[in-house]
Amino acid sequence: MRKHIGLIIALFAIFSIVAAVPASAATSKDLAGNWHGFWTAPEGWLYEADMLLTVDTQNNVTGAIHWTLRKSPRPGEQGKIGLSGVENVKGMFLPECGMVRMEGISLEDPNRVLGLDKYRLILSDDLQALGGITSHHGKWTAQFLLKRK
Repeated sequence: MRKHIGLIIALFAIFSIVAAVPASAATSKDLAGNWHGFWTAPEGWLYEADMLLTVDTQNNVTGAIHWTLRKSPRPGEQGKIGLSGVENVKGMFLPECGMVRMEGISLEDPNRVLGLDKYRLILSDDLQALGGITSHHGKWTAQFLLKRK
């Protein structure tokens, strides 16, 4: 538990620093596009993600995350390893600090391997990485890290 508290404190410190720093020239075009990465939770889940985001002129974000279950701590879900589903998301991009706040709004999940989540992500200064924490049922202990495709 201490490990997770330390991670959360470190991420909040990063968010505070990023929020206080003036614009680093990030624009909606820098966030839009295809991303690939992984979502992990301390209980032992691992999902692979392919995400497509669009950002409008008011910095509203919409997109879809194609998830594939790679690891589950639940014995009853071992037969679902490798199955996929889609989470549709919407949110807001804050270009002045490179932060994305978004949440799942619907699922296309015939295999029942997904849940809706909330995301707090930061775009790297080189615009090639996106990552942060997710709500994970209100615990805010899951990590989501992506690279531009």
